[in-house]
Amino acid sequence: MSIDELIGLWLSELDKYSEEQFAMRRKEKSWSIGQVYVHLILGNDHFFMKNAELCLNGERETMKGGKNKWGKILFAINGFPPMNFKRPGGSEAEPRQPESIDYVRNKLTVSLEKVKGVGARIDGYNPNIKVKHPAFGFLNAKEWYRINAMHFKHHLRQKKKLDKFIGV
Repeated sequence: MSIDELIGLWLSELDKYSEEQFAMRRKEKSWSIGQVYVHLILGNDHFFMKNAELCLNGERETMKGGKNKWGKILFAINGFPPMNFKRPGGSEAEPRQPESIDYVRNKLTVSLEKVKGVGARIDGYNPNIKVKHPAFGFLNAKEWYRINAMHFKHHLRQKKKLDKFIGV
């Protein structure tokens, strides 16, 4: 599934939640479905697409090296393994609960436009201009674009568990 299709899926799924369901947590320390959406939007806009754009604009290092061992595994299996990951920063990195479903719908629509803008520029990219990912090594524009899709896909597992918990 392409990143455009994945974001489209996440957008269409917003219609099945009430505002109350959107804020429900399975456990005190777990995220609500609303927080998962905020995490995906922030990751898309301020991490994955930002770094892809830095590469496309030639604003980072030109290099021959690249992914570390974990990055090579991730791209070889074309996704994240089915496990939980801890984000750096602990509870400070926890996404806030969004003000409403409509707020998320609007932000995610803007995120989709960012993805389409970057996607339209990917052909002809320089594969040697890279930005370092904190866990997977140096990635070029196409790899940042691709890992974004992997990230949205990875969180579908979390969404499935939350959907079951809140009864949708």
